[in-house]
Amino acid sequence: MFTLRTSFIYAFSKKRGQRAISIMIMLGIAIGLVALLVISSVMNGLQDAQLSQLRNLESFDLIVKSNVLTKDDISSINGVDEAFDFIESNVLVVDKSSGKSTSSRVRAYSNNAFECQRMSQSLYFLSSLGEKRNGIIVSYSIMTSLNLSKSDNVQVTFLRRGKTATVVPYSQTLSVDSIYSSRLLEFNSSTIFMDYDNLVEILGKEESQIGVYVKANYKDVVSKILEMDSNAQVITWQEYNRALYSALMLEKTLMYVFLAFMFLIICVNLKNSTKRLLRNKQKEGAMLRALGCTKKNVYLIFLMQGLWVCLLGIIIGVILGKLTISNLQAILGFADSVAYALTGKTTVLSLLPINASIGNVEILFVCLFIFVLSFVFTILGLRKIHKKEIMEVLTHASY
Repeated sequence: MFTLRTSFIYAFSKKRGQRAISIMIMLGIAIGLVALLVISSVMNGLQDAQLSQLRNLESFDLIVKSNVLTKDDISSINGVDEAFDFIESNVLVVDKSSGKSTSSRVRAYSNNAFECQRMSQSLYFLSSLGEKRNGIIVSYSIMTSLNLSKSDNVQVTFLRRGKTATVVPYSQTLSVDSIYSSRLLEFNSSTIFMDYDNLVEILGKEESQIGVYVKANYKDVVSKILEMDSNAQVITWQEYNRALYSALMLEKTLMYVFLAFMFLIICVNLKNSTKRLLRNKQKEGAMLRALGCTKKNVYLIFLMQGLWVCLLGIIIGVILGKLTISNLQAILGFADSVAYALTGKTTVLSLLPINASIGNVEILFVCLFIFVLSFVFTILGLRKIHKKEIMEVLTHASY
């Protein structure tokens, strides 16, 4: 108890500006931690939204290719939310009237997949879908690039298996039945939809795969699928989007490395502050040893003063960080109001749908990193504490 109380007094002593230095370092740690938590939470929210859109539209949770299992077999597995047949192929879309063309990917789903909850959250139709779709559904970006409008006719060229050649081109004139939109720009610019039965008639049933949405841990569902058919090919959403997923993880790692250097600078200041405190308190340390304190107790007192500054900075940083994250949308709205008052122009800050989120485990990891870094640099500042004897310190006032 004596060690803790004395170290706290030394950390925030008014003599020779020690309190101001400790408060500045403490605020530096707190502000740096707030910045790290807010940036990490915003990045988590954006990445989660991006990956959620990919799982809903592009790759689903699982893609299964099996000659034995059907969508009904997979739907019966515990943990599967939805399973449907889908088929896709590369096509060339040509507007006959303007002569403009674009390469694209055609997809078709069975089971009224457009109506399932997860897909309907990410895919929006600008006009109603009919019961029977004989034409195609294009995105607004494709419609704009080809100067199309609803009910226009386009020529779609497919590549299907031939009798004498591996693949042969097959063209068909189809009308634009509807228009869709999604938050994935690449998906919009590269994908059109058709009726499932019509596309199977063109490409063949053997090209069909099964898209799966799962409720819980997809790894358990994968193992159950392989138990039912050991020859089934199962592709997870992480494998399907390997390049993008790796890029997002690398981006987040580099962000942590960059912010780690900021804390490195703060901890160097903490080390220098500890050394300065030793110079200011060297006589007090020698007197404590003369009064019966062991070298170990004196060492702990000066060590704890640095850790007090770090610990209080972490606590303040976590509290401010959580408050900032929970009120981030309001803060962005306030920043937008200030920008409008100063410039007369609005920004997009208040319109950004940021779902900032950070887990307690991630916060704990960041706090432990900062604490360990501060601990190491405080020890570095105490390297000379045992090198001088008591009388030498009292006589010369120097460690």
